[in-house]
Amino acid sequence: MPDDPVWDDPDRAHIDPPEARDLYDFYDFYENAVLRRGESGGAAMNVNTLGEVPRSSWYVPRHYYDRLSLEELTRGSLTEDDLDRSEPWRVVEGKDEGTTTGFWVDAGEHRHLFKFDAPGHLELSTGSEAAVTRFFHAFGYHTPENYLVHFERDQLAVGEGATFTDNLGRERPMTEDDLNDILDEMPQYNDGRYRAVASRFIPGSVMGPFKYHGTRPDDPNDLFPHEHRRELRGMRVFAAWLDRVDSRSNNTLDSYVEEDGRGFVRHYMIDHTTTFGATPLGPKRVWHGKERIIDVPTVLTSALTLGWAGRPWNRFEYSDHPAVGRFDTVHFHPEQWKPEYHNPAFQNMDADDAFWAAKQVAHFTEADIRALLAAAEYSDPAVEDELTTALLIRRDKIARAYLPHGGGIDRFHIEEDTLHFDDLLDHLAFDEPPAPFAPTQWHVFDNDTGTRGPVHATTSVRNTKAPLPHTSDAAYVVGQIRRVGAPDQITEVYVRLHTSTPTVVGVRRLANGPDASPPIWTTLPEKPPTE
Repeated sequence: MPDDPVWDDPDRAHIDPPEARDLYDFYDFYENAVLRRGESGGAAMNVNTLGEVPRSSWYVPRHYYDRLSLEELTRGSLTEDDLDRSEPWRVVEGKDEGTTTGFWVDAGEHRHLFKFDAPGHLELSTGSEAAVTRFFHAFGYHTPENYLVHFERDQLAVGEGATFTDNLGRERPMTEDDLNDILDEMPQYNDGRYRAVASRFIPGSVMGPFKYHGTRPDDPNDLFPHEHRRELRGMRVFAAWLDRVDSRSNNTLDSYVEEDGRGFVRHYMIDHTTTFGATPLGPKRVWHGKERIIDVPTVLTSALTLGWAGRPWNRFEYSDHPAVGRFDTVHFHPEQWKPEYHNPAFQNMDADDAFWAAKQVAHFTEADIRALLAAAEYSDPAVEDELTTALLIRRDKIARAYLPHGGGIDRFHIEEDTLHFDDLLDHLAFDEPPAPFAPTQWHVFDNDTGTRGPVHATTSVRNTKAPLPHTSDAAYVVGQIRRVGAPDQITEVYVRLHTSTPTVVGVRRLANGPDASPPIWTTLPEKPPTE
């Protein structure tokens, strides 16, 4: 189309507010672990002609596409430096959902959910949540403003009308003694200070979580089934890197927001406490990331061999640092990584989805990773060092697993009638230098029929640059780029010539040799399935 590639998805048209909803944990587990909802297979539907995810109510291309500074990485989505401390923070309600101990607090004009570490593990889950929220912001997802706060007891006061649910399940007015009892269970620094993640209430009207399959029936902007959205399918790679095993619907949130006179639903990724080596209750279990909660094959293998096979991670020595937990690198294999239970979008991830995410993971340098971990404010530098080492090892395993797809090249652009691109296999993850490129074969491409002619010209690739072919009447050409020794791994680059400046308008990656069929990128379902 004349406007390809599209970089903005018009999914923020004005709609009436959808109906708010709740999703019970048990039903979410049953629907995904037992019923396994969602369509299986097929390519991602919501990508542009470059295979990228446009800006939308779901996703905003960030670090890989426009490198963030170290300061921007550390700040993430925060709009302020700290909570308003001009007066005591007012506790207004106890938290009664999830596994993390905490309460709702009004600070200044904003409401926040305060979440604490488990006893004996100060900085474990608060650190993972603070850092991983920044990672997901850098990837491009919408995230809450998660502030890491240190405070003394006198910074908190019970607010007027605050409620509390006691051990018998009775709701009653909260007292200062109730607050003291809660804080007595929270870990403290030696100087008596507390530490918490203060997650600011998301802007707009909360509509409840989204599901990883189907579409929201009362949101006309929600066209693509969620299991066919690249940013949700490829998220499996991000989750594997950070060991976000709790990637389920109740760790998402939809909010109806109003901007520029339009009301629409924005989709958020929330609650990143079960990441790195952490859970809200302490260190991860040794099986996290290797087994699902219900994992029949692994259980049977272990039972039939009396525990000697099927679970080698049970015999691995993990970090003994209380702020690190269990964050494995030895038994981490990206292709085999598993969330706690079935996620239909993750199950649909194909080689193109994985490449899209893996190139972003590989883009993070050690300095980037340390800047993101700086948001966790670990008091012991050894924690940042240990997590950085683990993330670099896991990053490189992801790069080796997924970047070779299609030859491992990206970032195509044209300068002075020459196609330029980046060789993503020229990366620290690979021990050997990447194989050279074979000459690029150029075909005239008929955009109306989706067909191509025979080889029109061949140009050599030098320093990741391939001259465009000389043609007098072709409107489009497609170049096939492959490496020496890997003829089946091909990246096709489609170039529009009939404008003042030649432009890359399409990219298709192939893993099984040439494909003469017309390329298909964005696909609109005839009747989107509802959740």
